[in-house]
Amino acid sequence: MLESFLVGLAANAFYGVTAQSARTLLAWLRQNKPEMVDAVDAAAARSDDEALKQALLGTIEILASNGQIEISGADIEALRAARIDHEQGLILIGQTRITAPSLVTGGGAGATGQTIIGGDTVLRSQGTQVSVGAGASIIITGNASMKQN
Repeated sequence: MLESFLVGLAANAFYGVTAQSARTLLAWLRQNKPEMVDAVDAAAARSDDEALKQALLGTIEILASNGQIEISGADIEALRAARIDHEQGLILIGQTRITAPSLVTGGGAGATGQTIIGGDTVLRSQGTQVSVGAGASIIITGNASMKQN
């Protein structure tokens, strides 16, 4: 029963992920976390489902495509890395705490969208912290991004 639930949850987590989003994620991982790509490749070559799950756990990818995503009042923690990419859409973040050893927020190559980080928000990586106070905001547009390690 639990296994069926987890398989369904995984399938729904990837619903709506476009081929371009998957390519963008893979390119980002190859550049920023090559050890993760190597672990995934090795697990896939061995058809080792458990190793594949372990290699993928702990990474969060939020992609707006050409839509809108609003993150409000959330506490998000990634064990390995987090990437928030507005692509051609809009991402609104407010009253939220996002923590990851490596955190990239903004747009990737070719992005035309916008990320707005509103007040009472903290973005924390292994070595940096960006705090946006009440009434303040950070606006990131196009292919600009904020990288925190």
